[in-house]
Amino acid sequence: MARFLTDADVDGCVGLHEMLPAIEGMLVNYGNGEATNLTRRRIATPGGYLAVMGGVIMHDGVFGVKTFTHTQNGYSFQVSLYDGDSGELLLYTQANRLGQLRTGATTAIAIKHLANPNGTRLGIIGTGNQAGDQLRAAVQVRDIAEIHAYSRNAENRQTFATRMTDDLGIPVIAAASNQDAVADCHVVIAIASAQTPVVEGEWLAPGTTVIGAGPTLRRYREVDDSTLVRANRHFVDSLEQAPLECGDISAAVDLGLVQWGQFHELRHVVAGVVPGRASADEIVYCKLMGTGLADVAAAKVVWERAKALGIGLEMDW
Repeated sequence: MARFLTDADVDGCVGLHEMLPAIEGMLVNYGNGEATNLTRRRIATPGGYLAVMGGVIMHDGVFGVKTFTHTQNGYSFQVSLYDGDSGELLLYTQANRLGQLRTGATTAIAIKHLANPNGTRLGIIGTGNQAGDQLRAAVQVRDIAEIHAYSRNAENRQTFATRMTDDLGIPVIAAASNQDAVADCHVVIAIASAQTPVVEGEWLAPGTTVIGAGPTLRRYREVDDSTLVRANRHFVDSLEQAPLECGDISAAVDLGLVQWGQFHELRHVVAGVVPGRASADEIVYCKLMGTGLADVAAAKVVWERAKALGIGLEMDW
């Protein structure tokens, strides 16, 4: 029997508390060679594009595919999850809410394994519909005492700061500029939909961990060249995907400022194969594009929870 879920169903059966261990477990399996990622591919259409991505988690016995479209009407996300042995469809779900949870959880796991453990000050650039779960997830892995948030619209960033202060019980301050949001922070999250860099390397204090979780189009740049040059360690969630989707890294590579050989995949840190940092003073940069494999792991925990709670529509498919 296949289970069909809406975004509201997903929100009703799973939260970040369940999503974080699912994503971390997937990265351990992936780092140990027990999972395979299907790199995102986009097909242009007259009005936008169609994207396809997916993965196989051998240890959990599932595989799946995420598809989404982007047109003048916005985005539409879906994930199909299949039984690894029989090929039976287990779950078909809307995936906007699932994607928010997956993205926030992946950022948090990156912070857990890359950031200095005593870092208490976090800066975030971007206050859109992904930003809230970025913060909700981050405070589950670090004892954050203060958050500085910036976006271009002053009213939006103040509204976000007020809402998240109430939500988290932690002071969230609306920063006057992106530099103010970054300065003296131990962790910086960039999740703004901007085509030009929102983080500059000269703003970074020693020991800062920078997580790029925003745009995944090659013409977009999230951090400037000096951020990549100053970083002592460089990570991505997919080395195969990065040259297709990371405009900032690709531009720096083209200029000879960094080399692809300097980059490692986050999964190898989580699996204990590669160290996340060697000292407290290192600047660490990690670009998270989002992988199909992470969507499969997220869908599996949603399917398990929905089945246990009896949420969604079951059909003989």
